[in-house]
Amino acid sequence: MTANLAMRAAATELTLADTRDAPFAWGGENCIRLARSQAFNMGHQVASVPNFKSAIGAARALKKQGAADLGELLDQWFDRHDAPAFALVGDLALLPGEAGGFDSICISDGRGNLFGWHDSDLSKMSVIKAADADIIAAWRL
Repeated sequence: MTANLAMRAAATELTLADTRDAPFAWGGENCIRLARSQAFNMGHQVASVPNFKSAIGAARALKKQGAADLGELLDQWFDRHDAPAFALVGDLALLPGEAGGFDSICISDGRGNLFGWHDSDLSKMSVIKAADADIIAAWRL
């Protein structure tokens, strides 16, 4: 288990090294690209993410993938975790969005905190502290 957790932490750090200082941008770094990058670094093969430059474009891209929302898309890629509070480092979690009509995909640190973009500051990723109570769903990678 320790080796597995060390691998998960290393893969997560690799993902964060590429994205933690990047601003959120519909046409650049965003939570679905974060999820795909994390999946790749954890050894999963997932479908490519279509290009989009706006919330409307993102909604169209989801529809083309056969998903009504981000949760449905992640359900296509991974098994939903029954107990989000027990997420391991590197698992994905979905938080309610505050703007734009989309929820937010984040990466778990395995200690109740999440890495993701927060509406209060989209200029870089945030560490969202003690977020377990707000998690809508989680996926084990």
